[in-house]
Amino acid sequence: MNLPDASDLIFVIIMLVVIGLMCLVAIVMATRINNKLKKALLAEKANSKKILSQKKSSEVRLGRIGENMAPFVNDWPYDQNRFRFLGNPVDGVQFTDDEIIFIEIKTGKSRLSHVQKNIKKLIAEGKVSFATFRIAEHGCVFKKEVMNHCNLCDDEE
Repeated sequence: MNLPDASDLIFVIIMLVVIGLMCLVAIVMATRINNKLKKALLAEKANSKKILSQKKSSEVRLGRIGENMAPFVNDWPYDQNRFRFLGNPVDGVQFTDDEIIFIEIKTGKSRLSHVQKNIKKLIAEGKVSFATFRIAEHGCVFKKEVMNHCNLCDDEE
C-alpha cells in the first residue's frame, strides 16, 4: 500500500480550504441576499398598507359623495324635497304622505354598522316614539308618546 506523499496531502488540504472558503462566501452572500429581500418585503408591505389606506379613504369619500347626491339622482324613488339629511347614525329621513322612512345610503360593498342594525331592529319592533319639547317662559316640557295604532292620529294639544 502506497502512502500519499506530502504534495498530495497539501493538495487535498488546499482543496478542502478552498471548498470551505467557497461555502463561507456562499453563506455570506445568501445572508446578504436574504437581508435585502427582508428589507424589500418590509418596504413592500408598508407601501401596500399605504395604498390600501388610500383606497379605503377614497372609498369613504366616494361614499360620502354618494350619500349627499343620492336623493338628487333620477332613480331616487321619492320626492327629494321631502328628504332630510341627518348624517349620523342614519343618512336621512324621507317623508311621504303616508309614511316616514329612515334611509341609510350605501355605496360599493359597505354594510350597515352595528348601530344602524340596532336602529333597524328597533323600528321593526315598533319601538318608535314621537316627542315634543316645548320651550316656555316658565320652563320646558318634554312629552313623549309611544306610537301605536290607537294614538297615531291624536292631536298634540
